Amino acid sequence: MRHPKNKVFHKLFPHEFIRMYHQSLILEYDNKLFEKTIGCPKCNSYKRSKYDIIKRTFCTLITENGFRKIEVRVRRYKCGKCGRVYNAKSPFYPRCDYSRPLIDFCLFLSAKNPYNKVEVILMNLFGLQVDRDTIRLYAMRFKERAGKIAGIKLFDKDIGINFLKLFFGVQNVRELKRKHPDLKGIESASDETYPRKKGAKKALKEENKIRKVLGEDEKKYPDGFTTAASYLPTIKSYASLIVTENPFNSIFSRLLRLPLAGSDYNLTDGHKAYTNFPDRERCLFHLAKNMAKKDKILKKLQKSAFPNEIKEYLKKKYQEMKEEMLNMMKEKHPDFIDPEGEFTGSLTTNCIEGGNWRIKYELRTPYENLSSVTAKTILITIMDSIYNFRYGKPNESFAHANSLFKFEDAMNIRIKEEKAKMRFELPKNFPRLEFNPLSVRNMKR
Repeated sequence: MRHPKNKVFHKLFPHEFIRMYHQSLILEYDNKLFEKTIGCPKCNSYKRSKYDIIKRTFCTLITENGFRKIEVRVRRYKCGKCGRVYNAKSPFYPRCDYSRPLIDFCLFLSAKNPYNKVEVILMNLFGLQVDRDTIRLYAMRFKERAGKIAGIKLFDKDIGINFLKLFFGVQNVRELKRKHPDLKGIESASDETYPRKKGAKKALKEENKIRKVLGEDEKKYPDGFTTAASYLPTIKSYASLIVTENPFNSIFSRLLRLPLAGSDYNLTDGHKAYTNFPDRERCLFHLAKNMAKKDKILKKLQKSAFPNEIKEYLKKKYQEMKEEMLNMMKEKHPDFIDPEGEFTGSLTTNCIEGGNWRIKYELRTPYENLSSVTAKTILITIMDSIYNFRYGKPNESFAHANSLFKFEDAMNIRIKEEKAKMRFELPKNFPRLEFNPLSVRNMKR
């Protein structure tokens, strides 16, 4: 096992704050005993006896003299009914070496920073030692355990997350309306994007060189992951997310729309996979783009007219389409008409287009592993839905005010690991061959 390299503080950061933070951790947790009893996790019996005390690492500090571990003591009990040995209540998640507050901190920072950047922040600002691979491992474990709570499954495999279930404990928009009667009209928007894989841009460039020599058409886009999401503009929260390596299709769209049951209407672009969406409405902007491709007058203007004339023509056509769509939406969805007679619902997929842009922006760097990019994307969408500061000022989201979700809700889940079994077992009477190194002759003689 390779040990972490020694780290030093950044010389420009005031070290006094780090020392004060370290001192508070040492006073609060160093050698602290956790012995609060809980029921047996197997049989829930409170009949127990003291077994022993073990040491666990709460966190590792970076000091001028190297690493310093803050260790706590955790008492273990033996169940008097089933005989199982279990730990007292302590600040640790299952299958995680560091403490719960530190892991929650890593997950919080990972939503807005790459894994290696989180390591740098913890080192420079707090003097805490957590390496990049450990941070990524905790993010992937969060993804796995969150899937047990609100996973969207395809063939018994989690490919996405139902955020309505994760945040509010409801299956879909219909149940959310029952839980919060003040939410009358809720529209939704769905779209997909394709963040590229690591090394795909270079591979595309090399492949197009070969295609050019062979006289074949060049590929336009590099290989990437499919990230499909649905968004609720009314409460400014994501409803569902699917991340996969396969192209977006009708199967994924059916899974993506499950949490949207009960929404008044759903805005999408012209992708064929959205054909079976209930209460589907086409995005005004995408309709206008399709109109422009078929407009004969526009084609004539593009040959002879000035740019300003083309711009004025497109603006006029767009306003006509907008007025027509507004009148139609007011008739179909009267719940979105305010006392002044204005339609308050969305007409375009701008909300989810912006959401896709924020996802790709927060990903920052391309990823190669599907599990890693899925974990990162889930954390991004969670932080984008649960926020308390936006648009340059304090601004609490609906999910922040009404959701009880915390990282520990998922990280406390225990996932059983199945041991690998041999496919073929030798019979008991099968002769065994023994190798004796002393009986091997030296062939060089």
